[in-house]
Amino acid sequence: MEPVHKPSVISRLLQEVSWEGRNVNRYRDGGRGMENALTAEVFQGLSNLPRDLFLGEILRFAHGAEQTRFAAANEVEHADLDVLPGSFLLPALDMDVQPDVWVTGSSVQLLVEAKGFKKGAAFNVEQLPRELLCLQAHSDDRAPLLQLILTTPPPIRLAGKGRHRVEAGVAVGLGSLCARAGMSAADYEGLLASIPSCVAWITWSEIHTIVMRQKSALSGLPSSIAASLHRIADGVAQAIEWHSGGPGIKPFDFVDQP
Repeated sequence: MEPVHKPSVISRLLQEVSWEGRNVNRYRDGGRGMENALTAEVFQGLSNLPRDLFLGEILRFAHGAEQTRFAAANEVEHADLDVLPGSFLLPALDMDVQPDVWVTGSSVQLLVEAKGFKKGAAFNVEQLPRELLCLQAHSDDRAPLLQLILTTPPPIRLAGKGRHRVEAGVAVGLGSLCARAGMSAADYEGLLASIPSCVAWITWSEIHTIVMRQKSALSGLPSSIAASLHRIADGVAQAIEWHSGGPGIKPFDFVDQP
């Protein structure tokens, strides 16, 4: 019998790349600017760093859904974190949702949707409401939290629909999805009303700032352990810096923001 094996972040990324077909050549430069490669590099590091000090702090300094964010931050140290976890079925719509990161805590179910630095990148019109429905369907009794990671602060861009504030952008397309899923008007109104308490955002630049600040806060550790954690934190920051300067993209000026 084969041992129980949870795929590593690298194997999950390779799985995603295997579906690219003719487009696989986009990864020849290490997938620079592409959200799957960026997400894998950053969250592999954040998972291995002391989570309360790094990932928890990122959640605390995000924007929106304050109560749910702080609950997620407080339990992230012992949460189950999956990067590129695969597909989650929405049975009523017969469609799959593919989160970038899926974090299961004791009281909060967190779905991370990260936007890469590819020029002109936009959310599909129904992408965010599908993820909201995915959380509702797969959170069990946990509070749902949709955490967006953006290249720039809102408004966010929806393909063919212009720019919107985050909450309004999640609401676009929600009514149509609920109708196709056979949900009642009351169910739709309930989902619409839940958006402010379960949708948050942060930028990659803010994450970079937080990681560097928290790295400098590490103290009182044996030198070898401190050096190891510093290398991981530097790797997270360098991944954000490198991906932000992808083809045709002007690198961000990473300054203190939070």
